[in-house]
Amino acid sequence: MKKIKGSLSKPEPFAIIAAAAISLCALLPLRVYQVARLIDPQTGFFTESSFTVPLFYILCAAVVAGVAAVSFLSEKAGRTRNIAGRSIPTGVASGLTALAVMFDSVYRVSSFIEINASYIEASDLTRIQYLSKSGATALLLQAVFGVLTAFFLWIYTVSCLSKSARLNGFAILSVAPVAWAICRIIVRFVRKISFVNVSDLLLELFMLVFLITFFMAFAQIVTKVTPEDAAWRLYGCGVPAALLAFLVSVPRLFLIIIGHSDSLVADYGFNICDLAMSVFIPLFLYNTACAKKQTDK
Repeated sequence: MKKIKGSLSKPEPFAIIAAAAISLCALLPLRVYQVARLIDPQTGFFTESSFTVPLFYILCAAVVAGVAAVSFLSEKAGRTRNIAGRSIPTGVASGLTALAVMFDSVYRVSSFIEINASYIEASDLTRIQYLSKSGATALLLQAVFGVLTAFFLWIYTVSCLSKSARLNGFAILSVAPVAWAICRIIVRFVRKISFVNVSDLLLELFMLVFLITFFMAFAQIVTKVTPEDAAWRLYGCGVPAALLAFLVSVPRLFLIIIGHSDSLVADYGFNICDLAMSVFIPLFLYNTACAKKQTDK
């Protein structure tokens, strides 16, 4: 009887990931339809009323709330401490995510250089004021923390592919992904165009908030700062972050593939970082659950 009870309770962390994956069957087609048909590429507003709009947000909110609640109540998710289990798929995903973040950082630097070059000496603003007001300073900070984030993900990649690597010695560096995600939010708020692109901005903001909370929990466990309070947030915030990152990136990528990139809202193009995160985080959580399962044994 004990064996049966134990086997029934073990899949909880895996069930959280599976439930979010299944929800994509309903959410992704709705979002693709909205991006392709309902959103004005000039303003980001929905051009017409549709039952898919409230349906999408209600389903999305229900899934996110459900995942957070189950993660908080899950005893197994709350006891997670081992996040460095050996896994080739997770290591490969982590390495590719590091490359994606590094590529994004290079792009942000090029954008900073372009904005800096557009400064006019006769302007009423100083160069520093101009860069700050235009969002260039936030872009540069995003690039810097992006490089540090990529470096930390490469270290995690090595820890997944080799038993000899440990994350304990990189406690300070583990905070870099949090700062990187915060800078992404600042960039969105600094640029004036962000305030009118309601549809795309809303999903991105929620995605980034969940990313921040997920990486914060990640850093707390690495640094051993109240890990008992952070463990459940790996699932409760990590799964929603991956889900929203998928819903943000895949519809945009789909439009590019079918040759309708002109339908994308200005400054809200496809970001490979989001797609990479949507793959890395579920694999990371799966690997964490497997590592914890082996530890429990």
